[in-house]
Formats: sequence, C-alpha cells, structure tokens
Amino acid sequence: MVSFSNQMLAGRSKNSTTRKETLMFTRDNAAIVLIDHQDLPLSWVKSIPEGVSVANVRQLARIGVEFAVPLLVTSTMEDNIGTSISDIQELAPEAYANRVKRGGTLNCFLDAAFVIAVAALERKNLIIAGLTTDICLYNTVAAGLDAGYSIEVVADASGSSSMLSDAITFDRLRDKGAVITVGNQVLSELFSDFGTEEGQRAMQINLQEIAGAPAE
Repeated sequence: MVSFSNQMLAGRSKNSTTRKETLMFTRDNAAIVLIDHQDLPLSWVKSIPEGVSVANVRQLARIGVEFAVPLLVTSTMEDNIGTSISDIQELAPEAYANRVKRGGTLNCFLDAAFVIAVAALERKNLIIAGLTTDICLYNTVAAGLDAGYSIEVVADASGSSSMLSDAITFDRLRDKGAVITVGNQVLSELFSDFGTEEGQRAMQINLQEIAGAPAE
C-alpha cells in the first residue's frame, strides 16, 4: 500500500495537467511568497514536522534576503492568531515590516494590497509556501495560476492538519498547473553550480538550515 507521504510527493500522471514549460525559475525571474507562517497556524500543522517546515521557511527567507530575490510576506487576522513567526522577523526584517496584513481572506488575491504587492515584485514566476496547505495556500495558488503566474509550491515549507489533506491539495494544484517541489529542489534550481562563489554561499545556507540540521 502506498503511504500518504508517498502520495503527497507523487503526481497523478494520467489526470494531471502538464504545465507548459517556460524558462527555468532563476534568481532573476522568480520571487518568493510566504503565506501565513504564524505561530497559531503552525501549531495546527500535523502533516509535516514543525521543525522541517520552519527550516525550509528559514532557507527561503535567507535566499530572498541574502541574494536579493524579491520576497513577500503576508499574514492573516493577526489580532486573533498572532504575527509572523520569529524566524521570519529575524531573518527578513524588511519583508516582515512590509508584510501584507490581511483581514481574513483565504485567497490572498482577494486582498487588494496583496495584488498590488505581488505586481510590484515584477516577476511572473512565484515560489510560494504557506499555511495551511489546504486552505490559504490552495486558494491563493489557484487564483495566482488563473491570474497568469507560473507557480512552484514548496511542499516542505507548507503543511496542514493531515498528510491526506496535503496529498489531495497538491494533486488539485498539479491539475491546475502548479509545480509541487521541496526546499532543496528550489535551492538547486536557483543555484545550479555549487562550485561558484554564489553557489558556495547557497550551499552554506542549506547546510546550516536543512542538511546539517538535527533529524526530527
């Protein structure tokens, strides 16, 4: 029997819509969007260990800050569920200060400030992670695809209440044309040569946040 975790990472090839291939995502044509990584939503996540999700969020935030890849942070209902996790505040203070604070829209594209902020990134390729996978992440990515963005969803920087919720959500997003990926793949796509100076810096981020982190 195939486990839910294997289902989550495997596409339904015969039912999935193949994304029309465009340029590979690069540091010059992509932006990073972090959705609702807040303390209370993080506590709802059971599909992935909290440490794994946070480590991948940290890696994404550092890529954005240390390599000047446009980075957008958004949060929801802060008066009720708190603000962005401390990792984002510490690693990406400018993006945190400029975050889009939504009043409760589950689809971020229903918030006019978010639409303006995404357009201001001036990138049609979006690398998106968010909580929870099956609610705010799903609705936002679906709307972003409809709006003409190409989107990679970072599965291990996201999460929901169960592996089944993640599996179903990722299947639906694949069918809509999103690419489901993980933090290490994002890093290796943006930095394809660890022999360069920038590649070495990226490798150090990965070692510090992911590869060298204690096992869960």
